[in-house]
Amino acid sequence: MQNLKTLANTLLLDLIDKESKGQNISKNDFDLMMEAYKKDYEDNIEKSRNLTSEQKKRLKHLYNVAADSIKEYCQECLRIDGRLVE
Repeated sequence: MQNLKTLANTLLLDLIDKESKGQNISKNDFDLMMEAYKKDYEDNIEKSRNLTSEQKKRLKHLYNVAADSIKEYCQECLRIDGRLVE
């Protein structure tokens, strides 16, 4: 699943570059980046041998809630600035 993390990192760098230049940002690119990071995290949690299945489930859920909240916040800020391309 290293390809997912590479994709997410590439998209993140692109979004940071666009943000620093004040360019518009695609909602689809932002969503894809966040979903790739979430999937990569889930894969890493699943590989852990030190966690019970309940702990894994709880950690994945909490990470997804946090990631979704951050995504919504960032996208709303971009929307308010008129820079989110939906």
